[in-house]
Amino acid sequence: MSRGDMILHLFAGGCGGTVGAILTCPLEVVKTRLQSSGFSLHPFCLNPGVQLSVTGGGVLRPASFSPGLLEVLRNILEKEGVRSLFRGLGPNLVGVAPSRAIYFAAYSGAKENLCKVLKPDSTSVHICAATFAGFTSVTATNPIWLVKTRMQLDTR
Repeated sequence: MSRGDMILHLFAGGCGGTVGAILTCPLEVVKTRLQSSGFSLHPFCLNPGVQLSVTGGGVLRPASFSPGLLEVLRNILEKEGVRSLFRGLGPNLVGVAPSRAIYFAAYSGAKENLCKVLKPDSTSVHICAATFAGFTSVTATNPIWLVKTRMQLDTR
């Protein structure tokens, strides 16, 4: 792969990741809040009228209310305002642009090298290149995602 192609892949991945992160940030915030608020269980062995909820620590407790997507969204808007739907966008942008850039560049580089060893453009080349690219980008940017999640859970 030429240096120009590598830079093009880095730039394209970074731009695509940035636009995607901005558009999906409100959904990410709601998803993170839903994941941290617990979920309802209806075990077969219990009375169907009894609803249990799993807390963050994995502890079962009776739950009278398990918030849904719209309830969480409305709650965020009422109590925290529209800006809070973009909480964690900074670290997300700091992470997603390099993550996508690293992924695109690693995928194209791995694919080019694997085509020399395996049957060119075969399924195994694509699978191996994608695996390598995913591992590389996730490993390099994992600390940024931790910061983003903690910011999204902050209700100040």
